[in-house]
Amino acid sequence: MRTPLLFVASALAASLSLQAHAMTYAYISSPDDGLISQYRLDEANGALALVEQTQAGAQVNPLALSPDGKALYAALRSKPYTVKGYSIAPGSGHLSAIGQAPLADSLAYLATDRSGRWLLGASYGGDLISSQPIAADYQPGAAIQTVKTGPHAHSVRTDPSNHFAYAGNLGADHVLQYRFDAATGQLSPIGSGYVSTPAKTGPRHIAFSPDGRFLYVVGEMSGTVTAYAIDPHTGALSERGSASGIPPSLGLVHGEARDASNNNLEGDPTRRIWAADLRLSPDATLLYMTERTSSTVSAFSIDGSTGKPTFVGNYPVQEQQPRNIAFSPNGRWLLVTGEKSATVGSYAIGEHGALKRVSEAPSGKGPVWIEVLQP
Repeated sequence: MRTPLLFVASALAASLSLQAHAMTYAYISSPDDGLISQYRLDEANGALALVEQTQAGAQVNPLALSPDGKALYAALRSKPYTVKGYSIAPGSGHLSAIGQAPLADSLAYLATDRSGRWLLGASYGGDLISSQPIAADYQPGAAIQTVKTGPHAHSVRTDPSNHFAYAGNLGADHVLQYRFDAATGQLSPIGSGYVSTPAKTGPRHIAFSPDGRFLYVVGEMSGTVTAYAIDPHTGALSERGSASGIPPSLGLVHGEARDASNNNLEGDPTRRIWAADLRLSPDATLLYMTERTSSTVSAFSIDGSTGKPTFVGNYPVQEQQPRNIAFSPNGRWLLVTGEKSATVGSYAIGEHGALKRVSEAPSGKGPVWIEVLQP
């Protein structure tokens, strides 16, 4: 039977209408006032608008979205260390509390595994990474497994296959490598359990290529981005190239490890490298790194065959002390938070990764973490 042309046209029009009205939302935590702020991003022009704010609790910091986009998790870095779960309303993106659970320690990083059944965390002060269950109704569980690391664990995330997990271990200058058991949430070391970086690199945040072939690591103290190839059978890492995102014009010297008691190195007037976040574009061709001391973002091109990064430019942003960044799903816009900024900025991405600020919206106090919900 032939489908009537009128029906086909109507179906196409409905589909296009749904796409046109699909909303992209961003969630940003601000530890200094305990808020999670929800924003609407117009992917046609980069316009950013504050929708609403949710009081999560003192020192709310790292956030994690469930893989299906139906839940958001937020870690509180004040005692008692707690993770709060929120359901995300379809269409509006509104957050509703669904439960909470204890955490192993104060977490600097939070992520779910690729199945959405496990919540992973890294504790900078506790020198550990953790794993705890997430129930079928998205409730975070209280049974916590921990693995001790060297000093200052700063990130943990499973690879796209969900067979392996990696962590930035800033104080030890290690990138940790584990096998991940998605049935039990357990982590077991691959080989020696790590690959080493040059002294005082300070491995911090990590990102994966969408195909799972490469891992990227930002060095907080060196201002470098390093690419590692992931062995698809064993999960072992092998370095494929590194590039600095700190041009001489910034006038920065090598960074130092920091702790909560002196995070801003008060009393030290030296302008030191203090890199923070890195994000890979949806098409895996462009990578950005934030640098807090100079309030800049550096861009790197990525070789799709080798994974190697190449520095292409360093761009100032209006957000002071830029912390986290995030791409829009269509790859045209970059969102930037600044720990000392009262606004969140939206930037158009141009040639060689050049950034042009196109919109802003009010932020909570001391905004840091960004999670973008794809429509």
